[in-house]
Amino acid sequence: MTAGLLDCDTHFTDHLADLWAGRDVPAPPAVVEIAGQPRLALDGLLFPKPEGSGCGNPRGLGHLIGPGGDDDREAFMAEQGIAAAVLQPGFVGLSAAMVADTGARLALLTWYNDLAAQACAASRLDLRWAILLSAEDPGWSVAELDRHDADPRVVGVVLRPTARTSEIRLSGPALTPVLQRASERELTLFLHGGTGCHQWSPLADAYADYVLTHAFGHMGEHMAALADLLTRPDGLPDRLSVVMLESGVAWIPAVLARLDGHVRRLAGGQLSPAQTFRRHFAVVPDPGEAHARWACEQLGAGSVLFGSDYPHWDTVRSGDWLDEFGELAPAGTLRDTTRARVPRLARDRRLLFEADGAKE
Repeated sequence: MTAGLLDCDTHFTDHLADLWAGRDVPAPPAVVEIAGQPRLALDGLLFPKPEGSGCGNPRGLGHLIGPGGDDDREAFMAEQGIAAAVLQPGFVGLSAAMVADTGARLALLTWYNDLAAQACAASRLDLRWAILLSAEDPGWSVAELDRHDADPRVVGVVLRPTARTSEIRLSGPALTPVLQRASERELTLFLHGGTGCHQWSPLADAYADYVLTHAFGHMGEHMAALADLLTRPDGLPDRLSVVMLESGVAWIPAVLARLDGHVRRLAGGQLSPAQTFRRHFAVVPDPGEAHARWACEQLGAGSVLFGSDYPHWDTVRSGDWLDEFGELAPAGTLRDTTRARVPRLARDRRLLFEADGAKE
């Protein structure tokens, strides 16, 4: 097994009650039991959504394979040969966009970011994190990016691929300052969806069966985000790196080819979406997905990164990943790709301690 893997997609267990006790949040999250399953209660809604269109996991919050604390995470990282990992949002972070009141939503997002920063700083592991932003609140997002930028453990920013409704899109000009600031600071833009979060999910919303909402939810959201970002009227900042998490990859070459054909025939004169993708985008493939290796070969090794999704039920084991993608993206290539696509994650851990004055 290859040691020293850099994991772009592990999750913060952000719904625990003690994390939110005493926090000045107008819509504090709470865990409740519904039909024998724990769910997140937030702003009058239940997460994952128990039933109806776009419904989430029937096990609620109970599908985690570990608590996500240092003890179990340390054992997992050691077993999988993972040297450093990026904490992506958990149930609270992925659901926060659905808080309707702007003040309450921003208070929740602000506290989430503070908690993620504290969790990484307090960990004995090499954990990094991404600043959770809001497509609905671009001005706040720029300020939040600035507030945390000096944190040596910050490696990027994270957005949902879709917003509360289809009216807010990643193609909108209001998001341009956010993308520019991230690019200037070498902060990678991570896109991470979630099933059963009540917000706009173009394919999952057509179904009320978790088998189908999970199959199509992430893919549909990322398909919309990919098209929006690749065809932005304002374009993408030159140095911006975008990483698609849990999106599936087998569909991407075909969609890029279709976009290229339509741009060539109907728009003309623009950089093709496929060229823009190869310049700016990376994917985190799942070895369990049929045709994923073929798709990664089409996209190129320079677009392939590793992510475990720990501690979710569909956690990826590094041995399985390397068996499927290791020939295409061997250790040296994978580290070079990570250095290019997520430069702050590839920084040596010793630099973090030098930056904040801590001692190993």
